[in-house]
Amino acid sequence: MNKKLRWIFLGMVCVLSFALIFSSPVFAGEVTIVGQITEEHQIVTEDSKVYEVADTDMGDDLMNQVDVGKKVKIKGTIKEEDGQKVIDVISYEIIETN
Repeated sequence: MNKKLRWIFLGMVCVLSFALIFSSPVFAGEVTIVGQITEEHQIVTEDSKVYEVADTDMGDDLMNQVDVGKKVKIKGTIKEEDGQKVIDVISYEIIETN
């Protein structure tokens, strides 16, 4: 009986570990994206990917300081919420276009 319980416990640990590793954005690293700010407070990249800006101090600063239509380079971490990509802004810079 002890062996059976041990195998069940080990199986549950393996399944939970697998689920945690492959379903959680906690392990997402820092990324850099370049795109334009839209009126909907989103960033749209040149390859048409759309990112919502997370409601954080740095995200709010970006949305309040940079005008709609400006091109920006953003460093941050990306997570998915309700089927949408959300970027948690770490830093940003405005890209001047000629």
